[in-house]
Amino acid sequence: MEEKFVGSLNLAKLSNVGIMTIQGASCAKKCLVIPIEENDIFIKVEEKTSREGQRYVDKKYCLGVEMYSSRETDQYGNTHYAKASVSKEYINTHSQEEVAERNKIYLGNFKPVQILNSNQVSTVDAPPAVPAYGSDDDLPF
Repeated sequence: MEEKFVGSLNLAKLSNVGIMTIQGASCAKKCLVIPIEENDIFIKVEEKTSREGQRYVDKKYCLGVEMYSSRETDQYGNTHYAKASVSKEYINTHSQEEVAERNKIYLGNFKPVQILNSNQVSTVDAPPAVPAYGSDDDLPF
């Protein structure tokens, strides 16, 4: 069995997060807006070439998180928690107080779940198969 962790991140804990309706070309969409600089979000956009020679734009919008083991399992079975991490760039461009506040941003809990590995074989008890022979058997073997 393989172990994975499930949980959720409360993005409302980030700085100045809000919900806005943004008008697109064909319709309006409700969007979550997260300020990039205040929340230390890493942005990387670069043009790449696939193995087939196709050019495409690779986009990464990353929020750094750290996961820790909890001292005790809570009433819901959560054994780990996540908090926002702080990049070296953020540390170098913000005050010690701002960095200390950022280090306290608690985002959510996680608990382990067991999943069957897709390579594992499952077996069940079944009665033995009884071969049926008849004249309408047209198989060549």
